[in-house]
Amino acid sequence: MPNTAPFTLQEAGELWARLVAGWADHLDSSGARTLIDGVPNQHDAGGSYEGVTRMLWGLGGWLSRPERDPVVEWRGQRYDTADLTRRALLAGTDPLSSGYWGVPVTPGASDQRTVESGQVAFALWQSRSRIWETLDDPERLRIIDWLEACGQRPPAWRNNWSLFWALNHASRKALGAPHDQSIIDDVLTWLDEVYCGNGWYDDGPARGVNHFDDYALWVFSSHVLAWSQVDGMSDVVRRDELLDRIRQLMVHLPSFFDAEGRYPEYGRSLSYKFARLGAPVWAYHAGVWPHSAGMLRRLVGRHIRSYVDAGAIRADGTLRQELSAEGSLDVREPYIATGSTYWAMQAFGALWTLPDDDPFWNEAEEPLLVEADDFTTVLPEPGWILVGSRLTGGIQRFSAKSSRYPAKYGKFVYASQAPFNAGLSGGTPSPDSMLCLISGDHIGHRDAILAGAVGEPGWLRFRYEQILGEHRHRIETVIVTHGDSHLRAHRVELADGSPSVRAVEGGFALGYHAGAIPTSSATANPMRSTASANGLTGTISGIAGYDRARLPDAWKGDASLNSVYGRYILPVLEVDAVRDSHALICVVTLGSAAENAIVSPDVHWLDDGTLTVQWDAGPVIVVGPLE
Repeated sequence: MPNTAPFTLQEAGELWARLVAGWADHLDSSGARTLIDGVPNQHDAGGSYEGVTRMLWGLGGWLSRPERDPVVEWRGQRYDTADLTRRALLAGTDPLSSGYWGVPVTPGASDQRTVESGQVAFALWQSRSRIWETLDDPERLRIIDWLEACGQRPPAWRNNWSLFWALNHASRKALGAPHDQSIIDDVLTWLDEVYCGNGWYDDGPARGVNHFDDYALWVFSSHVLAWSQVDGMSDVVRRDELLDRIRQLMVHLPSFFDAEGRYPEYGRSLSYKFARLGAPVWAYHAGVWPHSAGMLRRLVGRHIRSYVDAGAIRADGTLRQELSAEGSLDVREPYIATGSTYWAMQAFGALWTLPDDDPFWNEAEEPLLVEADDFTTVLPEPGWILVGSRLTGGIQRFSAKSSRYPAKYGKFVYASQAPFNAGLSGGTPSPDSMLCLISGDHIGHRDAILAGAVGEPGWLRFRYEQILGEHRHRIETVIVTHGDSHLRAHRVELADGSPSVRAVEGGFALGYHAGAIPTSSATANPMRSTASANGLTGTISGIAGYDRARLPDAWKGDASLNSVYGRYILPVLEVDAVRDSHALICVVTLGSAAENAIVSPDVHWLDDGTLTVQWDAGPVIVVGPLE
């Protein structure tokens, strides 16, 4: 059973000491790079500099309170965080050091060190009384020269990376060091160009590209909040406007966390784990967290524990690239070096910004949103719908607009209790929560979204293509949520001249731990594929257009694909021959066995493309055509 005791300062401090010890014990001889297990990339040559630059999120927060002892102790060993930070900053910015971090080859290029320079400068400002003010002039100059080399103006502002340039220069400004004010001003202007309303930013050169990565959800907030700390007093009106946007975004943030603090994992930057906590804690510190401190305390504690309990932190105190001890390494992207995971230290950087007597640590915990009631949260800007179930404690996230990277963005729904399959089998994603057309050796997945919309009381509609060899097949999908169940209705338009096409559609992947024994069944009437594992039962039930329910199993026999559990079992429906204008309708449910004894809704496609759905004797839900 998960730990439901209140999250305490002592617990946070003990975990922090464990992380500091694991990190410090894996530094190279210079103290500016880490040497830890994992799959390396080019940024690991000579040791991972990201493993040090990203630990500075936490170290800067810890050292930001002058009254706090810089020394932490773990298993009898003492670690002086001030000495470790000073050593890292001096060695990492010294071209003569073996641990030198290097600088961009092309000034203004989108280089990884540009990313790192933002938190390096911010941590230097946070720890100024312990580090910056103790450095001599040549040491200061060397660090500023490195920040300047990593902060040259780029040709254009393209995405969230713009914020790293801004934080670099704003932190230098706050230290009284040379900086470029025009870069700060331009990035703050760019924020207006990508702002979509209700706190949401589109992660591109301008709004309209529909890049709403989960990472962008919190990285915009964390960096704007960091800017507000170092430079917000220079333009209070602008600061308050940006903070109000964060307040609007934070209204919905509790909708993403289930009763055990788990998150419906989604997207590419999952190796950063609990980094997403930095934004709400800094928002609380800035006075723009619109909920109680007690709810935030429970949310933070349970979320961190969910990763600790899953083994995301190794026994030696270092962070895995995977989400858990058993999960698929395919959550990792090529840009994730062995030390990249220390972006997770944003969570501790924010926590340690709070004084030890802050009400956050003392107010009684309050229930999370899903513990209080069922809910359906419709988020039009990113095209997401969040459904929370008080009975199961789970969160389901539906997505209408995301595309590319089909395993990580292309599934219809991502669930906290039934994490998605991130791994590939034979180079293709598993069809959990996907409709996949198949022709010969080609397997299609949701590709570029041509149009998409979401609406009340909880429906999604989107048009997209699946590419099979030389043929582009067009599909329109409507999803209507109903508590722990949802209806999927598809219309498939085959490309002219296409060879025969068949299809598979999966329900939720039911993950399970080593040693557990899942159960499964498939019936013809009703047409239903059912699996049970890890205390959950998932079904996919065919209403129209399918030929059979398949006995749940691992996709292509590969039981190592799940993002959290590795092992999983997948309910599936099959179509032998997809016709042009083929209509498919099914119901998918995740919950207890009793909840899966569902009644099929009344569903009608109208001639103009409108879909009507009525669950039981409830109101008729009307989903009109896309514009």
